[in-house]
Amino acid sequence: MKGEVFNLLEEFISQNFGAETFEKIYEAVHKNLSTTEPFVGPGTYPDSDFFTILGSAVGELKLPLEQAAFEFGRFCFPRLNQKLSGRIQSFETIKDFLRNLHDVIHVEVKKLMRDAQPPQFIYQELSPKRIILIYRSKRKLYAFAEGLLHGAAQHYDTAIDVKRSEIDSELGTCKFEITFQENF
Repeated sequence: MKGEVFNLLEEFISQNFGAETFEKIYEAVHKNLSTTEPFVGPGTYPDSDFFTILGSAVGELKLPLEQAAFEFGRFCFPRLNQKLSGRIQSFETIKDFLRNLHDVIHVEVKKLMRDAQPPQFIYQELSPKRIILIYRSKRKLYAFAEGLLHGAAQHYDTAIDVKRSEIDSELGTCKFEITFQENF
């Protein structure tokens, strides 16, 4: 996982619960991490380190893992948009953005961050107000991805309803059925 995600997790915890809370969480787990040096944005680190920190955070913060991952995803969207130098602005609607998520946005992510392994997304339009997004990643960050979807909706000032269902746990595949409150 890219160091940028670790940095965003630190920022999320520090902004919402205080820097001292993040320090306490990090101190509790740092001996269990594969990484001994600080996490830097362009670096690539073991996924297990991220899950160790996140697991400790939810324990310390007394939050359900699903809720913490969802809120973290929503928190990340505007910051990731900044990292992409506003490339998301080239899409007029959330629907356009989601249609181009895999073939445009994630291609840009890979250009900016070598070794990045973003999830795969498959877009299917059901009607002007409904789409399906199939998510596939060995990381199985379903709630985080759902939070990112809601962050995108907020960015585009569009109300959405998201229904998530797991398709294949072994492959890390889930389906997001997204209903927009307006036609496009």
